[in-house]
Amino acid sequence: MDGHVDELVEVVRTLVSFDTTSVDLSPDSKHTENKEAELQAYVGKELEGIDVEVDQWEPDPAEFREHPMMPPWHHWRNRPLTVGTLRGSGGGRSLVVNGHIDVVSPGDESNWTSPPFAAEVRDGRIYGRGACDMKGGVGAALFALKALHAGGVGLVGDVFFEAVPDEETCAMGTNAAIARGYKADAGLVPEPTRFNLWVATRGLLHGTLSVQGRSAHAEMNQPPWEEGGGVNAIQKTTYLLGALDGLSESWARHDSKRHPLLGTPSVNPTQISGGTFISNVPERCDVALNTTYLPGDADDVGYGSIPRGEIEQAVREAAAQDGWLADHPPSWSWYTDYPPSEIDPETPILGVVQAAGRELGVDVHPEGIDTTYDGALLTLFADTPSPAFGPGDLRRAHAPDEWVGVDELVLAAKLYARAIVAWCGLAEES
Repeated sequence: MDGHVDELVEVVRTLVSFDTTSVDLSPDSKHTENKEAELQAYVGKELEGIDVEVDQWEPDPAEFREHPMMPPWHHWRNRPLTVGTLRGSGGGRSLVVNGHIDVVSPGDESNWTSPPFAAEVRDGRIYGRGACDMKGGVGAALFALKALHAGGVGLVGDVFFEAVPDEETCAMGTNAAIARGYKADAGLVPEPTRFNLWVATRGLLHGTLSVQGRSAHAEMNQPPWEEGGGVNAIQKTTYLLGALDGLSESWARHDSKRHPLLGTPSVNPTQISGGTFISNVPERCDVALNTTYLPGDADDVGYGSIPRGEIEQAVREAAAQDGWLADHPPSWSWYTDYPPSEIDPETPILGVVQAAGRELGVDVHPEGIDTTYDGALLTLFADTPSPAFGPGDLRRAHAPDEWVGVDELVLAAKLYARAIVAWCGLAEES
């Protein structure tokens, strides 16, 4: 690997150069296309070049309409998934390597030193949107497989290399791979973990609270609503948000809402839309809510029906104290429930990765991550315990001049190669 650093850098630069900004497939969206198909074609060609069986497909969205994480408008047209299967000689432990290839928007490009998809190399770093989150890790894992092939290393167990879309939005890419039957004895997700192991994640609920008002002339003093006066939906929404603030404060005080590796869950209003004209009393207000919840708060099937119920109850109780809201109850639209997960500290893949770290002088320790990653889905729904482990620091992600260090990529590729061999086993002919 030390003799082929330029090749590793080129793999990562190529991945970053594809603009795979997450699409918005909702009705009336203007951003419905990206370069995911072109990137996946590149990944497929690279895998075929090292004698890996390549499965590329566009899942049928109709098969997932009842899935709790599937938006009603979602599809994979021109956005295929790729799974490459490296067959072992048989009898060894299998491994999924799962990485997402979608990225968040680069935002205002004038805030970047170089164009976000130019993948410029400066001072030992690759700059670009997705370089850290997480095309650097995906490229390093792919390069590790290339290095094993170049060195004639045969494995006993199978390796499934998954390049999936959707992680930054609804996570349905990994769900589609699971539904196709891909699972293993363990998994690794090359997210930017600073070479630690993410073993616990919070769950995530996305929903919209809709509050009804009554339109009227804003410059006219209004009689009581019972007498036909206008009702300001924004003001009523503010009142209900106070109840949700109280719920978050209650969670922060409750012992059952504490976790040794994760932050306290909370309800956060993140978008608001209300009113149609400056002189009109607003007749409707919609607030998007981002809610986190702990593994212990999940229901029997792993999802967030329990915290969702607590949120709805808090709003219902507050609304009951207001005459207008009691007579015109707010409504809800829930569209994302990303489940939390937690991996048993005795799970063997953790020890294997830590041992690989020790061999290369890296102190690898378990930690939690308050956001989400696709390993939670593999852990929960594919019986494939999948910690995240990779190069880079999440604090660099989603920001201008995102970067990953070349030295981090080289170390990651070496760690992945050692972990893969240690987990899957070395075939005798190697």
